[in-house]
Amino acid sequence: MGIHRSFARGKMDASKVMKMDDETCKIEQFFVGIVESGAYLSKEYLVYSIRRNILDYLSRTWLKTGVVPPWLESLVEYVKNEFQKSNISADAMFEYMLSNDASYWIHHMDYAVLRPINININETGEDVEFDRDVFMVVLTAYILDCFKRKIIDIEEIVSNEQMIYETNQYGLSLVNGVKFERDYFVFDNKAYMYSVLTDTSVMSFTDSMPGFARIILEQVKTGDVLLRLDERLALPLKQAVSYSSLNFDQYYGPQFGFNNSKLERLKTIIVHIDIETQDKLLMVVKQDYDAKREEPFLHIEIETLPKVEESKKSTHCITTFLHGMYYPEHDYFIHIDYTRNQYDFEDYIKKYLENTVEVPIDFYAKKELHYKIWCVENGCYSRETWYNLMIVSLPTRYQKLLNEILV
Repeated sequence: MGIHRSFARGKMDASKVMKMDDETCKIEQFFVGIVESGAYLSKEYLVYSIRRNILDYLSRTWLKTGVVPPWLESLVEYVKNEFQKSNISADAMFEYMLSNDASYWIHHMDYAVLRPINININETGEDVEFDRDVFMVVLTAYILDCFKRKIIDIEEIVSNEQMIYETNQYGLSLVNGVKFERDYFVFDNKAYMYSVLTDTSVMSFTDSMPGFARIILEQVKTGDVLLRLDERLALPLKQAVSYSSLNFDQYYGPQFGFNNSKLERLKTIIVHIDIETQDKLLMVVKQDYDAKREEPFLHIEIETLPKVEESKKSTHCITTFLHGMYYPEHDYFIHIDYTRNQYDFEDYIKKYLENTVEVPIDFYAKKELHYKIWCVENGCYSRETWYNLMIVSLPTRYQKLLNEILV
């Protein structure tokens, strides 16, 4: 049972509520209270103008920066306070979200954000509770996605607009000198999200602004430029939201700089994508400890993930997998190997798409299909040697992606 609402905010069907158990009923009522609150309504139109699921958007920004967007903080705090007053258990809420996760974003966030960072195993072997602050962000994003508006109502949009600049009879303001970006335009040191009614199609896939903006910029040489300036869509320029596929599907995760990198997690996942081919390069950096040497080290894994068409059925897919063991305190590798991985075709599609918790992007091939070709070990190998071995082992398109990842 998914949670959805139209623009008309009515009471829940009493017959449906009667069928719910008490905990589920409390959760539904909690959601209704949130979406009817001023805290939610003040962010709703902005969120609606981010043409991407918020859980998707946050999974990308969290993996890359580890920071919750400032424009979302006040709503997260409101949800946190209301949840504390609701007497709903975190376990019940989490199980509810998992059970109503049609798009698998909660499963993805569980794997990508919650479990790797915030669940540890205590001395009795039991799971330790989620970090509440992180969980509240996931819950807030879940509410925003589930209650996302399905209908555009111009009358309602106009009635709630917040205009602070002089407008003409059509509600447009003079914005000469405006700077257009892919997902927003900049005026008076503020970033205004493009309205949901704006056609933001680009003229070419790699263009940095919508098509209408490109033509205005390059072909409109005289007269004035006027735009609708709704303050509900405005953010301080430093908080500008970039969510388009060009900005977020091309890569996520931090750049990697060996012993100059500050790794916050035991496992860091970095993905870069070739825009033209949609091939991905995966880097996984895992912190470990060498008990014999009594010092920490890093497993650095690189894997090529070619784009394959689901319609072109095959029995399997083969990738290139490169692994090194790097010791930051000495700034050298002691092990570097080259392997080919073979995956069942269905598993590989899931791995590439990153849309199930059962087969995440760093899912490993079966041991017998993890086919090692060469290895050097028990020596001290420089970063330069590692890099040269990586480059000669990767096709050209992946070499470019590796260079994007490395600082």
